[in-house]
Amino acid sequence: MSEGDLLRGLRVVEYSRDIPAAACAREFARWGADVRCFEAPDSRLRAAPPLIERDGEPCSLLRHSLMIGKTMGAGDWRSELLDADVLISDAPLDELGGIAEESPALIVVHASPFGTDGPYADFLADGLIVQALAGFMGTNGLAGREPLAAPAAIIPRAVGILGAVAALAALLDRLHSGRGEWIELSSLEACSTLIMSLRSEFSGEALPRVDGTPGWAEVIQTADGYITLSPWSKETLRNLPIAFGVEPPPAELLEGETRFAEQEPSKAYVQPIVESLDAAAIWTKLSELGSVMAMHRSARQLLEDPQLNAIRFFHEEQELTGAGRAMRVTKHEDDVPRADRFAQRARPQSSTGPLDGLRVVDFTHAWLGPYATTLLSDLGAEVIKVEGPKRPDLWRYDAAEPMRVVSPDAHPLNVRPNFNMANRGKRTVSVALDTDQGREIALDLVARADVVLENFRPRVLENLRLTHAHMREVNPQIALVSFSGFGTGGPYDNFRANGGTTEGNAGWDLLYGYAGEAPLMLGTMQADPIVGAQMAAAALAAVLAAQNGRASIHVEGSMFESAVAYIDEYLLAASAGEQMPERNGNRVPGAAPHECFRCADAIDGRDEWIAISVPDDATWLRLAGFADLDRPEWRTSAGRKDCEAALEQELTAWTRNWNAHTLQHRLQRIGVPAAAVHSTLTHLRDPHLAARNWWLYLAHPDTGTRQYQGFPWRLRRRPATCDRPAPRLGEHTVEILSETLGYEAERIERLLADEVIASLTDKRVPGAPAPRPISPR
Repeated sequence: MSEGDLLRGLRVVEYSRDIPAAACAREFARWGADVRCFEAPDSRLRAAPPLIERDGEPCSLLRHSLMIGKTMGAGDWRSELLDADVLISDAPLDELGGIAEESPALIVVHASPFGTDGPYADFLADGLIVQALAGFMGTNGLAGREPLAAPAAIIPRAVGILGAVAALAALLDRLHSGRGEWIELSSLEACSTLIMSLRSEFSGEALPRVDGTPGWAEVIQTADGYITLSPWSKETLRNLPIAFGVEPPPAELLEGETRFAEQEPSKAYVQPIVESLDAAAIWTKLSELGSVMAMHRSARQLLEDPQLNAIRFFHEEQELTGAGRAMRVTKHEDDVPRADRFAQRARPQSSTGPLDGLRVVDFTHAWLGPYATTLLSDLGAEVIKVEGPKRPDLWRYDAAEPMRVVSPDAHPLNVRPNFNMANRGKRTVSVALDTDQGREIALDLVARADVVLENFRPRVLENLRLTHAHMREVNPQIALVSFSGFGTGGPYDNFRANGGTTEGNAGWDLLYGYAGEAPLMLGTMQADPIVGAQMAAAALAAVLAAQNGRASIHVEGSMFESAVAYIDEYLLAASAGEQMPERNGNRVPGAAPHECFRCADAIDGRDEWIAISVPDDATWLRLAGFADLDRPEWRTSAGRKDCEAALEQELTAWTRNWNAHTLQHRLQRIGVPAAAVHSTLTHLRDPHLAARNWWLYLAHPDTGTRQYQGFPWRLRRRPATCDRPAPRLGEHTVEILSETLGYEAERIERLLADEVIASLTDKRVPGAPAPRPISPR
């Protein structure tokens, strides 16, 4: 069974002009829905890069990528709504007037840059402007240099997929209520969920722009390309001599039990070795030895990649080759329908989100899977997170500083900012899965669940005897969604990965950086939540398909495949003989200027920047008149492109005298897309998000009441909610075993005594360093 079967029979109408709405509809087409696409007359997609010539006309390969699986509609798009299930549009609200009343069972996704109210509602924007205001660019790039937007159309594609997640949840709710939903999809709010703002909320400091994750890895040039590797990881230091027969590192670098060695001596040992070798040889040999790393691949290399070809990833259409299925679906039919599946289950009396009553078992860790399950929790699902007593979620150990706390004896595993960001709204059970009794508890949870999500490495579930086959023995209609670094099957299936290496392996980093310089990494492993959005969509597509039959569905995906699909337009270009574009900061074809410009520094000396995007000559004339920069040679797009560096230099000299926020409003007022670049700290005080009551304020026993990120969407009838902070380790173990699974108190006591389960771990070990006390902001 392929991806294209799960939503077969669902009818979607798309009326769009920009990427997020088109990407939202593309996600439905991926899963087999009948999508009728109507392009608005002013569609931005027809001229979206990269462009090639076909039949004597320019052809946008981004548009081509987003059209795969859809049917072009003809005539009036409103006439298609009579028997449609979903409408996806980014049209102005006045063009959508009356639709909710005329079609009360219709799910409507309305995409816009900033939502329909608030101070920015009428701002002019493109991806650069949205990412500046969302704090996304504030962590990307190098310190003191221009903040960088994500490459290609990665962020607007991710926004669209997040819209599909909410629409799938609303379709599940409609099975109960028979009623539709209006979903407001704001690109700013969706993008704002992809950053680590909670770390700044608890530290009072902005995350810096440091080219990737500080202290973990960096981009290193090889004899023929680039890799991402941690040169100071002791794993790297041990593996290089084994892989290449070189002299071992100085013994003192491997001393002690810490994970990392001293940085400078380690780099002095590793760099000459790496620079003398081909990237592919380093990638293959070190990955086989268990190193977590990336080989930076071009689009052409991705088309030839043995893993992607082994799993038959690619799709060929109209003599172009691009991303095909990013996931594999296995469907098992059962003779007897489950009596209490979600569609038949009575809803709770105090029902809130559209997924209220959906039961999710969460075996995920770090950010990819927890981001996906947080989306489900925000939409109302009951999420039970399963952790090991001795090996809990690794993000409880993340390297960031602990949160400042109100409880001086708080256990450090309960106050890490990244874990608390990624796991709000969930309950947790602490159980040793590698024991027979622990496995039995896991299967008891599965027996009552609708869907299970996991992102273990391949074969972990097999070793635990918790495969999909084992789950089906206790729940014949269970859905399982499995994501790992590279998936199951193919030459890379046992290689390790994380968000920082996935972006390099998937071709993102070769597109990302400053002109004429080496590639960079994104600031904070943002491939994790970006791919996590697809994991959430897969889970809901599987659950929805299961409601309409007697099937148990297993969806298998990988970070690598899903991340590659985010730059599909460049795969298509490579298949047509085109080269990937050179790294060029924030510059893009068709707009000039399109960059960040330094403004007057903040009072405390921090550098401040403004993003400016000029899509056409009329916009330029407004900017030039305001900034006194009108030059005859700059009055056309071609002229500005020819003199781009000189133009940017002149514009920087002018913006350097302005406060970024003042200039943002002055430029927007005259019709120039512009935005101050938020850091993760200033983002917390954004007036638009405050006016829309976007932030959540959750009370945690150890950290007090703090400001958490809100939701990617607004649902009018059944709004997303969250009133529970992230769980402390083992906090709900006894409660879940007793109240949810019905275990007797005596049995629970035996399991605790045998260390099969653990109850709340709330105090630090005596003698361990105390977390820092809380300080007022």
